[in-house]
Amino acid sequence: MRTGAWKTERMKLRRRHVGLLTAVFCGIGILWGTWELGERLELCGGDGYRMLFLQLPLIDTILLPTMLAMLASRLCDAEVKGGTLKLLCTMEEKGRIFDMKLLMGIGYLCLFWAAQAAATVLFAVGMGFEVSLIPAHMLCFAAEILFPSAAVLILQVVLSFFFENQIIPLAAGLVGSFIGLFAWFFPGNPLRAAFPWGYYSLLGFIGYDWDPATRITHFYDMPFDLAMAAVLLLATVAGYAAGKYFFVRKEL
Repeated sequence: MRTGAWKTERMKLRRRHVGLLTAVFCGIGILWGTWELGERLELCGGDGYRMLFLQLPLIDTILLPTMLAMLASRLCDAEVKGGTLKLLCTMEEKGRIFDMKLLMGIGYLCLFWAAQAAATVLFAVGMGFEVSLIPAHMLCFAAEILFPSAAVLILQVVLSFFFENQIIPLAAGLVGSFIGLFAWFFPGNPLRAAFPWGYYSLLGFIGYDWDPATRITHFYDMPFDLAMAAVLLLATVAGYAAGKYFFVRKEL
C-alpha cells in the first residue's frame, strides 16, 4: 500500500475519536475482567492467567461486536455521510479504498488485543500469579480474539458502506453480541459455526470445574480447535472477496 493512502485515511479519521473509542471499550473489558481477580485468585490456586484467558474472551464477545460496528461506521463516515465516495473514486481505485478501511480497522483491533495482553501480564506481575504464563496460551488468545473479530469487521464495513443509515450496522453489532453470548451457553450447538460471533466461544481453549462445596475453581487446558479456525479463516477470505466484489460494483 502506498504511504499516501495511509496518510489520506488518517486525515479522514481526524476528530472521529477512533482511538478513544477503542481505548474506552478496551478499558471496560480490562476492568470488567479483573475486578474480582484479587478475591477469586486464591480460590483457583493462583492460576490467574487461565482465569483471564477464560474471562476476557467472554467479555470481548459482548463488547467487540458493538465496538466493531461503531469502528466501521467511523471508518466509513467520511464517504457515507460526506457523500464523497464518488469523488474519491475518481482519484483512487475503489478496491483500494475498501482494503484501506479494513487495514485501518484491523490495526485498531490489534491495538485492542495488545492492550489486553499487556494488562494481563502487568496484573500477573503486580498480583503474583503462582502459575506461570504458557506462551502458547498467548497465541491461542490472539487467535480467539482476532480471527472472529476480523470476520465481523469485514461484515460491518460492508454494512456501513451499503446503508447510509448507520443504525442498521449498529443494530447488527448489538445482535451479534447477543448471538455470541448465547453461543457460550450452548457449547454443543453446531449452529454456532454458522455465525462469526459464535467463534469467540468455538475457539476457546480454557475450561474449568467449580466445586460448590469448597467454591474452588480448577482451570484446565482444552485443545485449540484448528479445524474450526481453518473454517473461520476460509469464511473470512470468502467474505472479504464477496464484500470487495459488491463494493467495487456498487453504483455511486
